[in-house]
Amino acid sequence: MKVDNTLYVRDYSKCILCYQCVDACGEQWQNTFAITTAGRGFDARISTEFAVDLTDSACVYCGNCIQVCPTGALMFTSEYDMRQDGTWNEPEQTQTDTICPYCGVGCALTLHVQDNTIVKVTSPSDHSVTHGNLCIKGRFGFQHVQNHASD
Repeated sequence: MKVDNTLYVRDYSKCILCYQCVDACGEQWQNTFAITTAGRGFDARISTEFAVDLTDSACVYCGNCIQVCPTGALMFTSEYDMRQDGTWNEPEQTQTDTICPYCGVGCALTLHVQDNTIVKVTSPSDHSVTHGNLCIKGRFGFQHVQNHASD
C-alpha cells in the first residue's frame, strides 16, 4: 500500500499488470508518462518514472489512472477510507450527471453521492468530449465544493 498524496492510494498487490493506467498516463490520454513499467519479465511492475514518489513525478493528479483501473489497485482516498471503515455502500449511492464548472470545455461529470456527500467523481467513457478523462479540477474539485465549514 502506498499513500504519498491526499487524492488516491496505490495498492500494487491488487495490480494485474493490465497496463491500462500506463496507457491512460501516456500516449493514449494524458501524455505525462508519470506511470510506467519497471523491471522485465517476472519482475515487471507498475511504477512511477525512475521509481520516485508520486509527488516527485510528472503526475498532474488527473486521476485518469483510477478511472481505468479494473482491480482497485488505484483508488480514490475517499473510497479507500470508507471501505476501510466499512461505510462504503455503492448500491445506496446515487449518481448525478452534470457538467464541470471549472472551465469552458464542457466535460461530463458523474457525481457519486452517499449520505448527501460526494464520495467520488467519474466521467462516462462514451462521452464525446472527455472519453472518460478529466483533469484534477474535474475529478477532485468536489472536495472544494463540499468543504464543510464549521457552523
